[in-house]
Amino acid sequence: MILQSDSFIFMKTKSYRLLLILLGSLLVYWVWWNSSSLVAPLHLQSHSISKFIVKAFLACIPMTVVLFLLHKPKEIVGSLGLNGSCIKGIGTTLVMTFPMFVGFSIIGNFNSEITVKVIIYKCVLAALFEEIVFRGFMFGQLFRYGKVGFFWAAFSPALLFGLWHIYQGHDLISSIMAFGVTFLGALYFSWIYVEWDYNLWMPIGLHFFMNLSWQLFIVDGNEVAAGGLISNVFRLSSIAVAIILTIVYKRKSGRRVFDYRVWAIR
Repeated sequence: MILQSDSFIFMKTKSYRLLLILLGSLLVYWVWWNSSSLVAPLHLQSHSISKFIVKAFLACIPMTVVLFLLHKPKEIVGSLGLNGSCIKGIGTTLVMTFPMFVGFSIIGNFNSEITVKVIIYKCVLAALFEEIVFRGFMFGQLFRYGKVGFFWAAFSPALLFGLWHIYQGHDLISSIMAFGVTFLGALYFSWIYVEWDYNLWMPIGLHFFMNLSWQLFIVDGNEVAAGGLISNVFRLSSIAVAIILTIVYKRKSGRRVFDYRVWAIR
C-alpha cells in the first residue's frame, strides 16, 4: 500500500511531468526520422501528402500518450493552445507577415509553377504539424505544466527544430545557417505563443504565411531556409511588425511583455 501510495504521489510531481514531456519529445522526434522505413511497405511517393500524413500520425502517437497521462481528455486541446481564436490568430499573423508578401512581390517574381499540392504540403501541413509538436507539445508542456523558465523550455525544442530543418542546406555552411535561422525562429514562435495567451493559431499562422510567401515568389536566396540578404530584410521587417503589435496588445490588456518567468526554474 505504501509503495502504491508513493507511486501515485510521484505521478503527480513536477519531476514526473518533466520526465514524461522530455521522453515524449525525444520519442516524437525519433519516430519521425525513422518512420520512412515503417511506411516503406506502403510504396508512397517521396514528399507526397499521404506519406507526410502517415509519418505525422506515427510521430504523434507518443505525443498523444503523454498528453493523456498529463491531462484529462477534455483538457488536451486547451493544453496545446488549439482552443484559441483561429480567426484572431490567422488575421493578426497575416498583418504581421504583410511586409514579406509586399517585399517579395517587389524584388522577386511570382512563382507561376506553384500548385495547390505544394501549398498544402509545405505550408498548411508543415505549419500545423510542426507548431502542434514543437510549440504546443514540446515547448508548451514544459513551460506551462513543467514550470520550466521560458528560455530553458524553449531551448531544447528550438534545438530539435533547428536540426529538423538542417536538411535544407546543400553544404556544411548552408546547413549551419539553416539550423541557426530555424533555431532562432523557434524561439521567436515560442515567444509569440506565450505573449498571445497560448493561442497556438498565432505561431501556426506565422509559420503558414512565412512559408507561403517563400513559395509564392521566386527570390534570390529563398531556395534555402537561411534566405538571402535582401529577403531577410523583409523577414526581419515582419518580425519587427510582430513585436510592435505584441507590445501594443499586451499594453492594451494592462500587461507587459515577458511578464512571466524567463530564466527561473521552479
